[in-house]
Amino acid sequence: MTLILKGCLFSTLLVYAAVTDIKRREVDDWVSVSILIVSLIGTGGSFWGAILTALPFLIPALVKGGSIGGGDIKLMFACGAVLGVWGGLAQTVISLSLVAFFSLSIIITKGCKACKGTAIPLAPFLCVGGILSFIISNMGGI
Repeated sequence: MTLILKGCLFSTLLVYAAVTDIKRREVDDWVSVSILIVSLIGTGGSFWGAILTALPFLIPALVKGGSIGGGDIKLMFACGAVLGVWGGLAQTVISLSLVAFFSLSIIITKGCKACKGTAIPLAPFLCVGGILSFIISNMGGI
């Protein structure tokens, strides 16, 4: 029962983050904090999952300012606490693969020059990756 509650709260918060990122291009801090609290339900949060899931998003943001927003980094940190190391890695791979396919579709339809500098909200992709990773992780797949 706790797993169902955890999954429902996690999914709801991710969907909210995705919608607000599309509308306002930001992820509210309270969403990430709430996901961290959700990570404590049942087996508890994963410290290493949080660190290792956020790191691939933090490094590019530090190297090239403005490339990835702080809200996305905090969201991934919180998701890693819920999903653990392998679930967080799966979320990262799924999410960034979806971003790559979406970007490729923009390039195909609009051309490279028209897309240069186009900002893409990441939270919708992180949402899909997070929910899929939660489902896969809790079915014994990861």
